Amino acid sequence: MTLLRFIPQFEDPDLLQATAEYEEIWKTDGERIEAVFMEHTGLALCEDRIAVIVYEGMSFSGRNPVDLMRLRASYTTDVKKGTLIHELAHRFTFNVNYKATVDEHEIINLFLCDVWVELYGTDFAKQMVKHEKSLNSLYVAAWEKILVLSKEVRQEKWQQFLQLH
Repeated sequence: MTLLRFIPQFEDPDLLQATAEYEEIWKTDGERIEAVFMEHTGLALCEDRIAVIVYEGMSFSGRNPVDLMRLRASYTTDVKKGTLIHELAHRFTFNVNYKATVDEHEIINLFLCDVWVELYGTDFAKQMVKHEKSLNSLYVAAWEKILVLSKEVRQEKWQQFLQLH
């Protein structure tokens, strides 16, 4: 299992608590999260270790394997789980070369919802899609474009994407 090291941005009780919560999520579900991603994508993480800063800001996967991941501290437990998985989805695709003109959220959304469903159920996945759509219009557009497709069509499009890249 990939080692995720969660680091609070600074010594603050809220950040320390959120860091502990992310650590517990990964300790409890990390092995399963990686296995489900591998099952749905055919990919493995390209890193053995990922440093994750827990702070009060926008969550971010990093742009490449040497970048730190950043996760928002103030999310609810469920949104922490979903956001961690979302940011890991980006990292699972780091070794897939695709053009900057392709919206990376449309790409990861081909499998992300199905990963959430398998890990935590349909209601959880619906809650996470609703949360992401509340963040900005780019997420709305990416989800609306992908969720009209059946699971089978999403899987087929993911496989086609991998073959092209």
